[in-house]
Amino acid sequence: MSETLLRRQEVEKLIGIKCATIYQKIKKLRFPKQHKYGGTACWKMSEIQEYINIGEEAYHQKLIKVS
Repeated sequence: MSETLLRRQEVEKLIGIKCATIYQKIKKLRFPKQHKYGGTACWKMSEIQEYINIGEEAYHQKLIKVS
């Protein structure tokens, strides 16, 4: 089964934050990193769902442990 991908506008609507904030959070390891497909930034739905389910702080702690 293939992974559902979300474009930036869909992520903004789902999370309720704007593009600049998303990229600031990515830099600070507080949001899932985007993936490039054909030059278009997309996010995996599973990663966004995990972020929503566990919250920003827990997601940040998870990324710190991985890096």
